Amino acid sequence: MKEDMLQSHSRIVNLPSHYRPRQSAAVWQRRPPRWAEKLSGIVESASPRHEPVLFFRADDIGAGGKAFENLCRIFRHHRIPLEMAVVPAWLSHTRVENLLSTTPLDDPLWGWHQHGWRHVNWQQTGKKSEFGPQRPYEKQWRDIRKGKRKLTEVLGDRFTPVFTPPWNRLSASTLKVLQELGFRAASTSDPLPRNAKSSPHVRNLKVQVDLHTRKAKDGFDDYDRLLRELEATLEKKDPAGIMIHHQRMTLFAFDFLDELLFLLKNRARFARFAELV
Repeated sequence: MKEDMLQSHSRIVNLPSHYRPRQSAAVWQRRPPRWAEKLSGIVESASPRHEPVLFFRADDIGAGGKAFENLCRIFRHHRIPLEMAVVPAWLSHTRVENLLSTTPLDDPLWGWHQHGWRHVNWQQTGKKSEFGPQRPYEKQWRDIRKGKRKLTEVLGDRFTPVFTPPWNRLSASTLKVLQELGFRAASTSDPLPRNAKSSPHVRNLKVQVDLHTRKAKDGFDDYDRLLRELEATLEKKDPAGIMIHHQRMTLFAFDFLDELLFLLKNRARFARFAELV
């Protein structure tokens, strides 16, 4: 019965059976036994007395394409909002036309905010970051300002003053820049820098679950780990985010997302960044 339910609403995805992304996490390369039944059990076992507040954040937005179109088709079908983290430097006139033909600005389902400037790593050592501690304040200010200006020109009042740093990492200097440029929030997977007291008005719209840039080598074990992360997220009292990278989604990843939204839409409240800030 559970598999029949999945079959009935998974036809939303319109990709050929041979579709493969260039890169994908191990968890999405093979379907674990009873994956849909396990997912359903996690969602249905969440406390009925607590309605979680969730948001979905799609990173690395800058061009259209089949994966992007199918991602949006799933969210449109379930009428669940999706926050787009747009890389400003990736936008050309043609790409803007392609994006907005799939996700029109007059459709309130789509939210739009800034994802760095070029999505380039500037760290000489350590973990990747476009706006890490090794990047001078002046250069961060210049790039973030250019990105905000470009997105405001393209999106108008549909642009939400939220900043998702590439690789989910930023520095205290970044927070200072964000406050000076009128951003209301950042969205990361880690706490904001401890020495960021100079930026008290920039809150963190924190992502709790990373769906597609996972590093584990054993896909079946990682699937169980992912379900535990979702279970913990559904118990959060604060708004909690789920992060998407559509370029890395396999057919199984699309089916999983479709099933997840199907299960959640009557059990959670879905917040927009414009509402949260």
